[in-house]
Amino acid sequence: MPKMEIILVRHGETDWNAGGIFRGHEDVRLNATGIAQADAVGEALKDRVFEAIYSSPLKRATVTARRIAMPHEIEVRPKGGFVDINYGAWQGLKESTVKEKMPAAYDRWTDTPWKMRFPGGESTRKAWKRVNTALREVLFLHGMGTIVIVSHRIPLKLMTTYLLGRHLKDFQSVRHDPCAISVFQVQDGVHKPLLLNDSSHLKGLGLPAPRDF
Repeated sequence: MPKMEIILVRHGETDWNAGGIFRGHEDVRLNATGIAQADAVGEALKDRVFEAIYSSPLKRATVTARRIAMPHEIEVRPKGGFVDINYGAWQGLKESTVKEKMPAAYDRWTDTPWKMRFPGGESTRKAWKRVNTALREVLFLHGMGTIVIVSHRIPLKLMTTYLLGRHLKDFQSVRHDPCAISVFQVQDGVHKPLLLNDSSHLKGLGLPAPRDF
């Protein structure tokens, strides 16, 4: 039976990542570090043959995806289902500010994140359904070859949790750092992890270890 590979990549760093600011649907651009990270992913994957590259429509993801796609001369396919979770009123706020001003909601996010609904934003349950519906659509559409998906921290945690056959409750135990790579082999409906949150291609950049944020 034909095999398929799914390569999951998180976008590169933005100033908001570095500053501990919730991003969500805010269309924040990559900073210089993020561009370098995206180019390092492109270099790491340049010898692969891609069937398609999908991306969240937000600039930080699409620019990362375009830099990965450049050596392959294929167009990036934006897909709304892979957009970041909507943090609502938290978007544009520092994590420290949310912790101080909205302690009950912040504690809910850290203690029972699978039950979270962000004020004025999205619930993790809704994001789980949205993101993984988009993932299943891609799996169904292609069925074989290597597919790259460039997205954001929470959507990638949700996709990885789904592909590992785990429950929504487990998603925050999954980690996906900026421009890290995860790879799954898909055959006969079975998702086999080959690589999870690998950042070895970024070592030459000499960056400090990232926070899970």
